[in-house]
Amino acid sequence: SLCLNLTVAAEVGIKEGHDQDQELTQVIIDERKYINVDTTTEEGIERAARLGFLDIHENVDIVISPLIIPAATNLFSDTKKGVMFSLLRHPVERAISLFYYLQRATWEPTYTEQLVNMTLMEYIQSDFMESNWMVRFLVGKPEGFIDEHELEAAKQILREKCWIGLQSNLADSIGRFGKLFQWNLNPKWDLCMEDLRAGKTRSNSNPMKKVVDPNSDEWLLLRQMNDLDMKLYHYAQHLYSNQGFLYFPEFQTPDFTT
Repeated sequence: SLCLNLTVAAEVGIKEGHDQDQELTQVIIDERKYINVDTTTEEGIERAARLGFLDIHENVDIVISPLIIPAATNLFSDTKKGVMFSLLRHPVERAISLFYYLQRATWEPTYTEQLVNMTLMEYIQSDFMESNWMVRFLVGKPEGFIDEHELEAAKQILREKCWIGLQSNLADSIGRFGKLFQWNLNPKWDLCMEDLRAGKTRSNSNPMKKVVDPNSDEWLLLRQMNDLDMKLYHYAQHLYSNQGFLYFPEFQTPDFTT
């Protein structure tokens, strides 16, 4: 968003006290443009809708939210529609990355010092550990029992509603999104993509993050705990291949269909 000067609605928008603002406006935080809302919580989505988010649609380029159903219901309408796209990550890699992120994310409302000195295995065996996050949030069921029924519903949402990107194919995924949303018409597009491929983009990577062996007990346990997400991720890889062959033939698409 920084390189292309896009305006984003996400949790960052309420930093620096902007959660107390009484009207919606664009704010600059860490050199990036945001709308002063938090679209990652139900409370934040309700506040955005109440303050007239629909009236400023033309000023927003991207809405980031894990709460698909509340966001779609409150932040869009029949006349002001959005296009759903997602950059998916391998579920085990996501869980590991989240653990190391939460260890240092003092700015997050869910931050707790209990995680600071935990090992990855202790985190996996604790109540802080999530399971099948992707399936749960696609179908709007963050808690409780889920099974193949919810998995099939999540597959349908991705198949019928979502343009798929993969973290493992980041540059090509962003290239697809650039074509889809015409970001590639931006004069800075080629330079931004060069920086992306060279790894010059900003990230929240943790310098203390450790590499986890795919044959380790931690990795295998995380795969087991996220079995539905693993199935959904493999299905998303197939969708990524199919969308590439059909709509983005100019990109090098890995064949996940075999």
